[in-house]
Amino acid sequence: MERILEELKKIEDESEKIRLEASKKAEEIIKLARQRSEKLVTDAEKDAERTIDKLMENFRNRMKKRHNELMSSCELEIAKLRNIAEKNMDLAVNQIFKAVIGEKES
Repeated sequence: MERILEELKKIEDESEKIRLEASKKAEEIIKLARQRSEKLVTDAEKDAERTIDKLMENFRNRMKKRHNELMSSCELEIAKLRNIAEKNMDLAVNQIFKAVIGEKES
């Protein structure tokens, strides 16, 4: 009977040892999983930042191009209007002069 009790104690001790090893392994696995998940999150954040930076740079470039196009268009329109104004300047001056001196239009 004593031998059986010793065997049972030995089995209990061994099962406790196995349980402790399993618990330790589980903690190591959990720790490793946390580290890897933190790295994944950090990497995802860095990727997101790079993507945002790239999108912002593309947006700035498109806005700069659009701005330059609009400025060119406005400058062309200003040049056309200036040309028309210069052509009509003599006529306008003559009409004002006639109005000042009281001459009627013919």
